[in-house]
Amino acid sequence: MESKKSSQLAKIIMRTGKLLLQSGGDVVSVKHAMKHICMTQPEASKPEAVITSNTVLFSFKVEHQIITRVSEISKVSNDLNKIALINTFCQQANSMTLEEMDEELDRIEQTKPHPRWLRVLASGICSAGFGLFFSDWSDALYIFFIGLGAGWILTSQLNRILAIICASFFVTICPILLQLANVPIGIETSVVSNMPLMVPGMVIFNAIRDIINSNYQAAVNRGTEALLIGAAIATGTGIALAVSLL
Repeated sequence: MESKKSSQLAKIIMRTGKLLLQSGGDVVSVKHAMKHICMTQPEASKPEAVITSNTVLFSFKVEHQIITRVSEISKVSNDLNKIALINTFCQQANSMTLEEMDEELDRIEQTKPHPRWLRVLASGICSAGFGLFFSDWSDALYIFFIGLGAGWILTSQLNRILAIICASFFVTICPILLQLANVPIGIETSVVSNMPLMVPGMVIFNAIRDIINSNYQAAVNRGTEALLIGAAIATGTGIALAVSLL
């Protein structure tokens, strides 16, 4: 394999791993994806990957040369659409040239998330659904609008932890104020119905999967993130309750 092609392959492998990790993929999936892309080229052999929650290190052998790349991940989100696209890309990689792989990764990178208004609307519908489960239509209507407000906060450009503190404060203080205004709404039902918007389900799932696969460092990082999110939810709720007692 020519030096130019081996460098291009290394770039494609790293882009695949970074995209998958940035989109919320777990460590094992990232390793498998990167090794799979590497082995699509018959000249490449002995792929090795070291993945943490914010670092990607990969090396492989081409003839008598070992190529190594390392990259830091600065921002991680939960984008299931991109994870699905990368999975499809990996499945089709065997029949693609390096140039086609580059073009496909460009297309995946440029894929925009769902529009903000749709995510906010989905937040309201999700909250209203839980409201119907725990209460009736009258409460669910108020919970829907509170969920819209929480969704608007959570989809803003705020730091994730700060956004969760603000959202948990909002979903707690709103039903308290509505009840003070003699609006018939259950405070506990409203708060519990809106909390699933902030619960770090995917983070906890990936942490458990990392533990099962003996990736303890990644599991500790994700577990710490889940604890921080839980603390942020408790902080916002506690501040709202303290304000209501003034």
